[in-house]
Amino acid sequence: MLQRPELGTIVISDAAAVIHQPDVILFDWGGTLADVAYQERRFRNAAAALASGMEVDAGDAIADSLVARIYAAEDAAAGDPELREADLRAVIREWADALGRPLAGAPLDEALDRVGHAWVGSLEPFPGAAEALRVLRGRGCRMGLVSNCLIPRPYCLIELRRQGLLDLLDFQIISSDVGYRKPSPVIYRAALHAAFPDGAPPCLSKVLFVGDSPAFDVAAPAAMGMRTALVRCRRGIWPAEDYARARPDLRIDSVAELPGLLQPH
Repeated sequence: MLQRPELGTIVISDAAAVIHQPDVILFDWGGTLADVAYQERRFRNAAAALASGMEVDAGDAIADSLVARIYAAEDAAAGDPELREADLRAVIREWADALGRPLAGAPLDEALDRVGHAWVGSLEPFPGAAEALRVLRGRGCRMGLVSNCLIPRPYCLIELRRQGLLDLLDFQIISSDVGYRKPSPVIYRAALHAAFPDGAPPCLSKVLFVGDSPAFDVAAPAAMGMRTALVRCRRGIWPAEDYARARPDLRIDSVAELPGLLQPH
């Protein structure tokens, strides 16, 4: 979720198709169900508060330095051959070390908690997203979240509840909890395990993955046998070659359109 993809220039104009309603729908979060609108501001506020508590001048450079470390950690995780997710606790510890105010034990736990709570409010749900999930839930769809996010799970759940999405999702798979990020097979397997808790072999053609990344939310799930829907509410934020390679079953401008394009059984 925190990733800042390279800008592309591709424009997609084909009309959406209609497919049979799946048994399970897996949703990406940032860029799909919600806009990551205020994250950097909230990280900066948290950094300023932490620095003040450590008796360090809480100026812009100090706040910017934590934001930079967080994004650098996420970039490193995205570039890791095994796609292991970054550890926010370690990022905060290294930032404090660089300030000459080392944190460990309970003070480090408190700093992580402060950053986590400060992050809540970073996303704003897209119009119609919650309503669409409510309609699909009423039709009997099992739904889950599969998100790249280095924020620890408890704060993600607080944010989902604030957005009115938590009670509409049957499960939430967060990369910070799994330890691996999309497009690692580990996180998709974790989602399928949650989607089919009885251990029965899943029929992946009855699973729909919905997201805005043509690589993470279309190409990778499709290679496993899932159906896919590419959300284009923020067109062009991913590399143009990713869009060119993607072959989703549906192309939609927002999740709000989804119920009308899924034909009930």
